[in-house]
Amino acid sequence: MERLKRKWKRIPKAVRKPLVFIVGSAVVSTGILMLIFPGPGWAAIFVGFAILATEFTFAERVRDWLIKELKLVIKRVKLWWRSLWQKNKRN
Repeated sequence: MERLKRKWKRIPKAVRKPLVFIVGSAVVSTGILMLIFPGPGWAAIFVGFAILATEFTFAERVRDWLIKELKLVIKRVKLWWRSLWQKNKRN
């Protein structure tokens, strides 16, 4: 993996940045379409921002925000599930 990373960094920035932008944007756009149509839309959006975050700071901030929000949603779902489970356990 380290060898691949070194080779990637040797590619001139003038080529690397537009390539990352095109691929990352395409993955995010596909993810947004998959929110409407069948498919793993959110997963594609996360992957797209992870790709963009390799070269762009704005995408890194968006990715970090998305991860924070996802953790919050998971926490809320766990609390809701526990309360639902405990209600059914009492009955």
